[in-house]
Amino acid sequence: MFIHNAWYVAALASDLKAELFPRTVLNKHVVMYRTSDGKLAALEDRCSHRHVPLSKGCLVGDQVQCAYHGIRFNAGGTCVHIPSQKIIPQRASVKSFPLVEKYGFAWIWMGDRDLCDEALIPDHSVCTSPRHAGEMFYAHANTDYRLGIDNFLDPSHVSFVHLSTVMSQAVTEASPEITVTPNEVRVRRILRMEKSSPLLKKMMNLEHIDRIQDAIFFPVGNTRIDTTAHPPGQPEGMNMRISTLGIFTPETETTCHLWAGLYRDFGIDSQPLSDAIARELRTTIAEDVYICQQAQANWDNDAVFIHLAVDQASIAARQILDVLLQKESQVLPPTLVKSA
Repeated sequence: MFIHNAWYVAALASDLKAELFPRTVLNKHVVMYRTSDGKLAALEDRCSHRHVPLSKGCLVGDQVQCAYHGIRFNAGGTCVHIPSQKIIPQRASVKSFPLVEKYGFAWIWMGDRDLCDEALIPDHSVCTSPRHAGEMFYAHANTDYRLGIDNFLDPSHVSFVHLSTVMSQAVTEASPEITVTPNEVRVRRILRMEKSSPLLKKMMNLEHIDRIQDAIFFPVGNTRIDTTAHPPGQPEGMNMRISTLGIFTPETETTCHLWAGLYRDFGIDSQPLSDAIARELRTTIAEDVYICQQAQANWDNDAVFIHLAVDQASIAARQILDVLLQKESQVLPPTLVKSA
């Protein structure tokens, strides 16, 4: 089961143009596009006549035309034209979904329209901040989105999965501080004289660093790892800040969409540095996707399943999701707040 009364990333805003863009979100086929006035539209990807995907058709102006019989729908899903007859049945319209552009993403609301509130869109302002440099990219994963959240909240795996990029024995062995609120899980690691990971060494050109790492989860599928780092022994005012985002949207029960990006507040005009970081991040995310997919493919609810001490954060995150799902089943309004 999915949480419907929440905002999910459906695409990068730059992906949506004056052409039909299909995507499956929460087991629902959706077609999205940008209208001539720049607004975003999202419709159920199914013609009300013979259920042919509307995404197989085309745009006629701002209207979606079905490939089968030429039936047209406007950006709100209303059927406005049936070539073979003048009378348009009221039931001919298709469902539309709120779709909002913010922070460089297209956010979709799949639930009750009466509960839809743009103030609930998670704060990913770092992605569009002129004080930061970074790049967001997309990956598809054959895994339950919650396994992706588990992965981001558990940096202890980096010494084994990411040997060439973010490997850090200090992170694996550190004792984290975990803070849980109704809308957030935060895992803090404080590291002194840490040997720089291959990626941090490329970014900061330091053999060792002092840093504070916060791995954060906020519903429904948002994770961020905030890192402040400086040369060992230097004042904390010398900090360089890095935010690594992992945003997960369920496609089905066992597949998901992932958007990942790393944003920094130093060397923001260096394209060679940006290119090097992008290469390393893509490698890191591909390794995460691979290991999560291996877990999903081998999943057995009846087999022995243990938790480790490092799983406290992911357990707390799943408990938050369970509470939200329970509230939704009781038809209560969402209580999410914007993340810090």
